[in-house]
Amino acid sequence: MLFSGAVSAQDNRVRFEVSVESVTLDVIVVDGRGRFVPGLSQEDFVVLENGEEQELAFFTPEFTPVTTMLLLDSSSSIRSSLAAIQTAAYLFARNLSEGDMARVGLFSNNVRFGPRFTDEVDEHLAILQSMRAAGCTALYDAILTALDELSTVEGRKSLLVFTDGDDVGPAQQGSQATSDDVTEGAKLSEVTIYTVGFTGWGPEGSESVNIPFLTTLAEATGGRAFFPEDVEQVKEAFLDVQEDLHRHYRMAYIPREALSETAETTDETWRPLEVRVRGRDDLIVRTRQGYYARAERSP
Repeated sequence: MLFSGAVSAQDNRVRFEVSVESVTLDVIVVDGRGRFVPGLSQEDFVVLENGEEQELAFFTPEFTPVTTMLLLDSSSSIRSSLAAIQTAAYLFARNLSEGDMARVGLFSNNVRFGPRFTDEVDEHLAILQSMRAAGCTALYDAILTALDELSTVEGRKSLLVFTDGDDVGPAQQGSQATSDDVTEGAKLSEVTIYTVGFTGWGPEGSESVNIPFLTTLAEATGGRAFFPEDVEQVKEAFLDVQEDLHRHYRMAYIPREALSETAETTDETWRPLEVRVRGRDDLIVRTRQGYYARAERSP
């Protein structure tokens, strides 16, 4: 799938444009205890689009490098947990697998990013050391901006969002975008999103974490939501995300509808996806829930 996106400065609406060539899925399969299930083959999977089974054109169980944006809340409420957040992010960057790249983004009222996506740990350390706790939480705008930055890179992409609060909205110098804008943008992005909502309040207090929003955002893209209650659990959540990124099966298909000569072109059609393991109802399969598409055909 081709993807591009931006936030309009005039009306604060998110404008994306997509065209379908093939649909690529990163699929994680775990058992009832949350343990990854290895050793599955292409024949083990059933991929459904709009309820219709699709024929896989590509499948690999092998390690695939991933580019990750670490988007970290640096608003005033994280002051008491600042060192733990910096440490968790640094450990994530230091433990990148071969071929992986990362970039750090810090947000409060605004968002600023490290200079590039890279595996150079010193670059990540430099921006983490510059992190200061100040300002309000413009969470929604920051996520959309991060997705826009990720749209410039190829291959597998993920976004790890850490926050200890909810967006405070435009009246309190929060986001112009809404939670619905973010959810729609995420569905269009082909980015797997992991959210870490810190629910342990420090001495200064904290805004309440928007658990439904963070959960919906992660599940819609095939990621996971974590809600740690103390700083050690924050570090564990970051490590769990890193492990999760390389416990996957990667597969792709050309939609049967796009292959049909009689198919009509439909703009911004939501196509629900479901992936199953044949004969294994006991297993849990995670991937994105669907995609928006516009089929483009030559006259």
